[in-house]
Amino acid sequence: MLTFAEEILLLVLDEGQGDLGSLPPDSLNLALAGAVLMDLALQKRIETDLERLMLVDPTPLGDDILDPTLAEIAGESQWRDTRYWLDRTAGRGDRIRRDASARLIERGILRSEAHGLLSLAPSVSRSRRYPTADGQQIEEARLRIMRVLFSDDIPDPRDIAMIALAGACGVFRTILSAEERAQVQDRIDLLTKLDLIGRTMSQAIEGREEPAAAAAAPGPANEIPVAPGLPLLGNGLAMSRGLSAFLVRQYRDLGPVFRIRAPGRRFVCLAGPEAANFLASHGKRVFRSLEPMANFHNAMDASRSIVTMDGVDHVTTRRAQARGYAARVVEERGVEVVEITRDEIAKWPVGKRFEVLPRIRHVIAEQMGYVMAGYSPGGYTNDLSTLLGGLLISASVFPRVMKLPRMRRARARAEELAGAVLEHKRKVGPRRAGPDFIDLMLDLREADPQLLPETNLNLTVLAPYLVGLDTTASTCAFMLENVLKRPELMESMTAEADALFEQGLTPGEGLRRLDVSRRVAMETLRLHPVSPAVRRTTANSFEFAGYRIPAGTLVMVGTSVGHALEEYFPEPERFDIERYTDVRAEHRQRGAYAPFGTGNHRCLGAGLVPVQLGLTMATILRELALEPLRPDHALRVRSFPTMRPVGFNIRVLGRRTHAAAATNGAGNSSS
Repeated sequence: MLTFAEEILLLVLDEGQGDLGSLPPDSLNLALAGAVLMDLALQKRIETDLERLMLVDPTPLGDDILDPTLAEIAGESQWRDTRYWLDRTAGRGDRIRRDASARLIERGILRSEAHGLLSLAPSVSRSRRYPTADGQQIEEARLRIMRVLFSDDIPDPRDIAMIALAGACGVFRTILSAEERAQVQDRIDLLTKLDLIGRTMSQAIEGREEPAAAAAAPGPANEIPVAPGLPLLGNGLAMSRGLSAFLVRQYRDLGPVFRIRAPGRRFVCLAGPEAANFLASHGKRVFRSLEPMANFHNAMDASRSIVTMDGVDHVTTRRAQARGYAARVVEERGVEVVEITRDEIAKWPVGKRFEVLPRIRHVIAEQMGYVMAGYSPGGYTNDLSTLLGGLLISASVFPRVMKLPRMRRARARAEELAGAVLEHKRKVGPRRAGPDFIDLMLDLREADPQLLPETNLNLTVLAPYLVGLDTTASTCAFMLENVLKRPELMESMTAEADALFEQGLTPGEGLRRLDVSRRVAMETLRLHPVSPAVRRTTANSFEFAGYRIPAGTLVMVGTSVGHALEEYFPEPERFDIERYTDVRAEHRQRGAYAPFGTGNHRCLGAGLVPVQLGLTMATILRELALEPLRPDHALRVRSFPTMRPVGFNIRVLGRRTHAAAATNGAGNSSS
């Protein structure tokens, strides 16, 4: 039998979007809290009414979702009412959701896609029935609940309790239309009265005191505070010197909503964890991405790209692309990725200082070419880097930049590469060891030529080559700088790398042994996020932090502002990988850590990049002895059009020697 928490997740699952629907996070956490208390009551561990929640039996159930709340109740020295325990348990809502999702995945009910997307397993989606631990099958939650609501069938007591809880938490507002809710509201009210536990939870939830508003009552849009700036330039110069730092300063001075100005542009900025949470919860309802990024694809004569799509087309395209960007893609081809990295870093000079970012770009471009297309970018890497910079500048501030001769040459060279990749795929066909990104995109084009027309094919083919050049490569360079300044970290990561290769490089399980490398990557991404802010246009008016944002407003959402707030990350300027241990887990605070952005346009590489970074850094430290940097080494950083180190030089002291590396079961060099 599934727990109530598991069934709540299945009830709110939006299979079209691949997430937990549009139920606000606070409401979902409250529903999960009520589900935990209902399960404890059914297990005869507690009894509840509006005045009291009473402990009946403190014996643990051996359930990691229910036992933490049971232990808290047993450890409380005074009685508390049900509302208190609802609020207390809702504070663990994120953890309950993760644990319940993990169980459902383990049982084969849910399937985890890339980047947190969820879907019903094919067998469940077709049969609408769940396998249970005892080998029995039960009818799928939404189908069961809908039949109860839209018929006169006599419901199971568990379903009555579920309906009461779902009704109190607003679940039906997200899964039923207004007309459907009006049709079944009397039925919901009647069923809620039939079940003691469900009625108690419903009344307790409805009787909760709402948290005090975080800001003043909504006011007109023109009352939004304005960030101070320069005549004519506005805030453009300050943002170009460091967008993240600029947004943090304004957030501290003005709050989570303020106006900013750049030459020719005006934005309303939403910033901080509040903004990250809002984007994750409501982004697909109130924002669209077309206008802010239209020049990105216009400059390539494409009609659109995934960064400008919304709605069903975005979900369909993202699902197809997510398979190509999944972490397992690097894990399964890890041996080849290592060999590519070795070949590239073998070209690094010994004893002579050199700028590291251009060299790492070649490493990443070769890796992505092999993993995503089975085709090396060869001598095109510099052209791709130039093109990417031009496209980002075109999308941000200067649409005509792509008319410059240098950009036109870079575009022509990149299109030449795209044509070569497509010709290669026509000759060799899909990858035998499983489809890569280009295979998946060609399948998508064949299935729906309107979704991926020929005019958009060049940009789609080039995407995997482009995405890592200023993001993954820059992060890898930032990681190197942080490690070379800290000998203890370099020693730990080198030891991890040696152990990985000496014990055998195996897909998945082996790479997960790179714990220090993982935490170094996470802290690097906190200080140098891939996506410090995103731009959107408001498709529908909304209220945020006491202000009304009208439809049609150009918006910037500062999703990474929380990275620099000491209330979330103590001493935020300090590089500290202990933040990511299970004990501290600072990154798990809601809305605090979003290096890849958040919401339905969250960076597709969020799962792949950390694995790629870990494997690349492990190979570099395995193969090369690098000169440490002075602890006070000052790194110059450029923030526009992307965040990257400038003039960062390193020196290879020598090449390390060791026994031949053991490699097992990873990858397949055939296309």
